[in-house]
Amino acid sequence: MINNVLQKTKEQLLEEFAARRDHNTLEGEQYTAALMVKSSSDIESAAREVKNSVDKFEQTVQDIGKSSDRLSGKLLWLNVVLTVATIIGTIATAMIAFNK
Repeated sequence: MINNVLQKTKEQLLEEFAARRDHNTLEGEQYTAALMVKSSSDIESAAREVKNSVDKFEQTVQDIGKSSDRLSGKLLWLNVVLTVATIIGTIATAMIAFNK
């Protein structure tokens, strides 16, 4: 049996396993199983972190989309105001030009 398997890291288990000569024994299989379990646990943790990062990214993209929609609405009204001001300025300029 492997002593203190739960307290050992993957690296420690790998070093001990690599130092052994009897890999095809019950104890060698226990090292292999322990390494697989610890590796699977690490992969699961990493996958959870990736999922959390993707979820945060999706929320950020949605927030940017909402902000962009608000900005687009404001720009639309700014264009309407500028168009009206341009028309009024054009009419005023035409009236001044033709009244001379």
